[in-house]
Amino acid sequence: MKLMSFTKFALVTASGIALSSAAFAQEVTLKLGVVTPTDHPHSISAREFARLVEEKTNGEVVVTVSDNGALGSNPELLDAVQTGIIDFTVSTPGVLAEYSPAMGILELPYVFQSIDHMMAVTRGDLGAQMGANYQDATGVEVLGYFGGAQRNMITTNATINGVEDLDGLKMRTWEWSVMLDWWSGLGALGSVVAFPEVYTALQTGVVDGAENEFTTFTTARWAEVAKNVSLTQHSITVRPLVGNAGKIAGLSEEYQAAIREAALEAADFDVALEGELDIQNMEALAADYDVVFTEPDKGPMIEASAAVIAGFAADEGLEDLAAAIAAAAE
Repeated sequence: MKLMSFTKFALVTASGIALSSAAFAQEVTLKLGVVTPTDHPHSISAREFARLVEEKTNGEVVVTVSDNGALGSNPELLDAVQTGIIDFTVSTPGVLAEYSPAMGILELPYVFQSIDHMMAVTRGDLGAQMGANYQDATGVEVLGYFGGAQRNMITTNATINGVEDLDGLKMRTWEWSVMLDWWSGLGALGSVVAFPEVYTALQTGVVDGAENEFTTFTTARWAEVAKNVSLTQHSITVRPLVGNAGKIAGLSEEYQAAIREAALEAADFDVALEGELDIQNMEALAADYDVVFTEPDKGPMIEASAAVIAGFAADEGLEDLAAAIAAAAE
């Protein structure tokens, strides 16, 4: 039997190693879970993040996206990211605050005066420092900030023209005690309902109303069962895209850079998309769902919300952060 030359053997072996390495690289699969419906901007932008990661790594890193709460509620998804069961999620600052409170200030009603104000905070030094502090405290890396949509109130029977109309209403909220305090400060009764269950809760009278973006009112079909929208404009949405810091750090430097670049690009993509959909879905609510809009006196609501912001900041020792965020509007 003729023996293979050393040179030829070395070339064949090297080729085999290269092929094996390439095959191994292509097997890097990461999981991302969100609670929002498939056609919601957070789900769309999560898929854009996945597309960008695959593009920037030449297909060697694949991010699979599970939406519509298939992998759990927001708190469950964040727990799964921290423990490494999944790798990424788009969460709410209020849920993030359960692990480290500073991030929660981004959720508070009327904390931002405009989208420009929100962008100045989340794209500036404040947002970067908040993300770094959160990672140090929790092991969860803040990769970018989705958001930009305005949030308003939607109700089944009540018409909200002012804060007095909220008295005694059962209003859906999520899993954060500060939002319960906010509803209480407005005279309403906060009721925790998981996102996928809100439609049924509105339909059956478990709650009288909820608050969210116009896009949610349409994509989650809340406007099918609730026909009154009050333009409270009480929040500019911020939804951090977060990942398991240890899992990301365990990847090559090239993959880490690609993931972080993709996250920032997807975050800006989401803000632009949410702005466009705000306009489109407000029009759709009137044309397709026969929703009636009211414009309440926001003064008392802003005053009540300022008390919630001040109370939260004092309780958590975040007065300086609250002041810095307020100053960023100037």
